This record gives sequence, structure tokens and C-alpha cells, in this order.
Amino acid sequence: MPLQLILNNLRIPIEDDRPQEYLRAAAQKMGIATDALSIAALLSKSPDYRDQNQFYYIISLVVCTDDSFANKQKFAIYPDPLQADRKKSIPRKERPIIVGFGPAGMFAALELIDYGFKPLIFERGKKIEERSVDVQKFIREQKLNPESNIQFGEGGAGSYSDGKLFSRRSNNTSYVNRVLKTFVKFGAPAEIEYISKPHLGTDVLCKIVRNIRLYILERGGEIHYSSKMTGILKSDGRASGVVINGEKEFLSSPIFIALGHSARDTLNMLYETGVTLEQRQISVGVRIEHPARTIDLMRYGPKYMNFPTLGAATYSLNHTNRKIRRGVYTFCMCPGGEVINASSEEGLLVINGMSYSQRSSPFSNAALVVSCHPSDYGSEHPLAGVAFQKNIERKTFEIGGGSWKIPAQNLMHFLGGKNSSPLNDTSYKMGVVPADINEVFPDFVTRELTVAFHKWKEDVPLFISDQAILLGSETRTSSPVRITRSEDFESVALKNLYPIGEGSGYTGGITSSAADAIRAIESYVSS
Repeated sequence: MPLQLILNNLRIPIEDDRPQEYLRAAAQKMGIATDALSIAALLSKSPDYRDQNQFYYIISLVVCTDDSFANKQKFAIYPDPLQADRKKSIPRKERPIIVGFGPAGMFAALELIDYGFKPLIFERGKKIEERSVDVQKFIREQKLNPESNIQFGEGGAGSYSDGKLFSRRSNNTSYVNRVLKTFVKFGAPAEIEYISKPHLGTDVLCKIVRNIRLYILERGGEIHYSSKMTGILKSDGRASGVVINGEKEFLSSPIFIALGHSARDTLNMLYETGVTLEQRQISVGVRIEHPARTIDLMRYGPKYMNFPTLGAATYSLNHTNRKIRRGVYTFCMCPGGEVINASSEEGLLVINGMSYSQRSSPFSNAALVVSCHPSDYGSEHPLAGVAFQKNIERKTFEIGGGSWKIPAQNLMHFLGGKNSSPLNDTSYKMGVVPADINEVFPDFVTRELTVAFHKWKEDVPLFISDQAILLGSETRTSSPVRITRSEDFESVALKNLYPIGEGSGYTGGITSSAADAIRAIESYVSS
């Protein structure tokens, strides 16, 4: 009878990255001949770049061998992946409402459909094809549509990003795996299930979003676009429905609120309705951009910087001021990507990073942010963090000349270099204007950035040079507000209201938001 075993930590030289070498390494570890086993599945594959003289992939495999294998007790047995369907699709009369059709809203809808519901979905922006037209128009003509942009619309803000699909939340592992499998089902490459820090790119994400939409519609879900929730109906202390665009009322129980982190007007409406909100720590800072080849040399070294299968290099840097509990760290790194104007409100400028699936841009960028405590907001009001963000975004818009141009500054000029100019070469990117980034932020932000730069000058000197450009400002790394909820995901202030995802203050990123939605629907169905 075949036996399936898990083998971890197989070290494969990067030059030998092929299944035959996986099999050879597995056979050597097990102490048997290669013809006595076969590869059943690849569980994980992560790079090890610590020794620039020799790079490795660290591989985990499931292998098949005969049940008579003598040393099977030394290895974990792989569980049978064939399991009964965990859901029973039963026709349901009630139609749950979902507000927002980003990752949390989409996965909430998919889960509800699997349980037999036909949800009503309201999205303030447009469907992805129409939204993409508005995004391109803003880039070309600098004409902002406040309801259809990088932040708002089908797919959420993540549709115009690098499309990273990993989560730092250790208790989410099984749910994240389910999210990844779902993405593969709707068009993602199968490798995202096992590679380290998978990404999709905005081009692939947009196709997946369309496929998910069609699936939901074919199974009885209903999606309303250009439909902003402007009020909540209440009855006997419970949410009983929503008001859309200030006029139409829709009754339902329950209501899943899957806001994005930029739905500030909706958060204000919830506060005025009596929903309990609380302040949440955020981080703000800049985007730092380098030529991609500079980052490749920094991470890969001269031996591997042109290695054909590696692609544009990633990095992660951090520095902590332990005395005042402030961290400076890179976030949402976009290798072979571009910096985009991600604004969603007139007179407020915010940026983000974006990559396509091939990550082929000649530049690489990352958010470089400083942690901010609620005490930095200057008020105990639950929405004070929003005001803090908006103040930075307003100054960013102003120093950019008030014309949607992104303020940019050479790193060495930011650090006070006597022989450097504010921006050595403005021809490399349209829509950028030289400016002094110091004018945008509170003093503690620029001070901590400066300290971190001097530290990294010692650790990674290639990172600190006149090839680096700082662009402002990056403020929406996460929601500055949390909608308080109980362990069953229900709002503590209003029954039948379920806040989920990033805008509700419980997650950050595509996978964790989707996983949060799955857990919320499971909790609701089992209650």
C-alpha cells in the first residue's frame, strides 16, 4: 500500500532547481534509492540568500513510497487530502447584505454561496473593467473620480498593488491556504500554493476579480455598483438594513461590512449612527525607489544578480528605537514595480506601489514607514487617526503644486547632502515634482527616518545613495480605526452588523482580509 510522507528542509542549490534534484535529495535523506519513491506534492519552496557564494531553495515535499519503508517512523505521514465537503448547500430564504466588494467582501460572498445563500452586495465603485478606465484617465489627465479610483471599486485597493498573498498572522495558516486555493480556482497560477511570499500582480488580479464576480452572479448573488452605503436601518437595537446612495432602503439580517481602509465617510457615518469605534495604531512615511538593478546587486551580489530565474529582488529592512517604542520598516515592497498616485479625495494626495505579474519595470520601490501611536493623533476622538492621515495628505498635495504631481526628493538631498539636488533626474517618471519631503510630516517621522537611514548606511550601503528617490506620502498602510466586535464577529454596539476585513481594523492585506471573511461567515452559520 503506498505511503505518503512529508520531508522538510531539503536544500537544493539554486542552479539545480528541478524535480529530479528534489527526488535525489529526498532519497538521500530517507536512505533509499530514487526509484523507490515519487513526488506527490510540493508543499513549500523558499529561497535562502544568506550566503552570496551559494544560493539555495529550501523545499518541503510529499513523497510516495512503499508501506514497507523501514524508517517511516522518522517522518510525518501526510494526511489524506480527500475530505468530505465541509459545507452543505441548503436553500436559504434570507439574503445577507455585504457592503464592499474587495477581498473581504468577495470571500464573504463566496462562502455564503457555498452555504446556500444568495447575498446582496453593494459596492460604491464600479466593476473592474470600468474602474480600470477611470484609473488610467486619472493617470493620464489627472482627473479624479472620487468613487472610482485606486482605492474604490470592485476588487478593492489590492487590485492595483503588487498583489502579495501572504499573511503574518500565524493563527490564519489553514484559512490562508484556503484563500490561496480559491485564487487558483479562479485563475491564479498553481505555484502560489507553495512558493514563499507569492504575488499575482495587478494584471492577474483584475482577471481573477472578474471570474469571481461571474461565479457569484451565476449562483444567484446580486451585485450593485455605484452603490454607497449612506445609512444603517435599525430596529429594536439591531441592524435591519442599509440605505444606499441616500435614497434606497434594503432590509436584511445579517449585514457584513467589508470596508476598505479609505472609506472615511462611511466610518464617520457609522460613528454618527452609534457604532463603537476605537483608535488604532498606524504607520506613515514615504515610498523609496531605486533602479531594480541596484536592489538586485544589493540582495543577490555579483554572482547571482543576472541569474535568469530569480527575477527582480525583494528586501525587508527595519530599525527600532526601543526607548520610545517606534519602528521604522519597509512595507509592501514592489520589485520591478512602479509608484502610483492612489488618491481618492480632492486635495489629498497619497501614493502606493504596484507591480504587474512579470515585475519587469526597471525600478523597485517599497513603503518606508514610521510607526505612529494613537497619542500622536492629538485627540482621543475615535476618528483622530483619520484626521492625522488627512493632514499629511493635504500637505503632500500642496507641496506637489496642487496638481496631483507626486512630491519627490533625492535621498542624499533629504539627508542634507551639500552637493545633491532635490531630484537629480525628473525625466525618468512623469507626474513627479521636486519637493522637500521634510515639510510633509511631523518632526518625529523625519527624525526616525533619518536615524534609520544612517544605520542602514552601515548595514546595506547600496541602499543609501543618490540613486534612491523618496516619494510622498504613504499614509494608508492600514486603517486608523477599529470597529469593535465580539468573538463571534458581531459589532458590540449593534446586533446583526458584522465588521470584517481591513477597513474594519482587523486585518492588513489581501489574504488576511479574505481569511477574516471566511472565519466570520463560519461563525455566523454555526451560531
